[in-house]
Amino acid sequence: MTSDNIQETDRLKEMEEEILSFIQTCINCRMCVPMCPTYEGWVTQSAFGRLAAINLHLKYGLGTEEELSRLLFDCATCRRCQERCKMLSTNVTPTDVIIKTRQLLARKALAKERDGS
Repeated sequence: MTSDNIQETDRLKEMEEEILSFIQTCINCRMCVPMCPTYEGWVTQSAFGRLAAINLHLKYGLGTEEELSRLLFDCATCRRCQERCKMLSTNVTPTDVIIKTRQLLARKALAKERDGS
């Protein structure tokens, strides 16, 4: 493993920790669920469900990166959920977390491609 690979691995770990830290600020009120234009009855179609999926994947390895990626790229990034969180004074930024997790998954995919695994 080269020093560049080690640095990238460290950076990916830092991103994961930052994402998990943001997710922990969510109070699980689920007020974002009805605000989401992609919500059609499944909780994973809302910011709350997507944050829960990110949390479960990063902490416990639940689901594949491909499954998580599909969930996250279904998000319209309209930020309605963030407006609701701001109104509730929770200071949670679900859309930013979703975008950052998309970036994390893309970087992981590139690292795997470079390593040939």
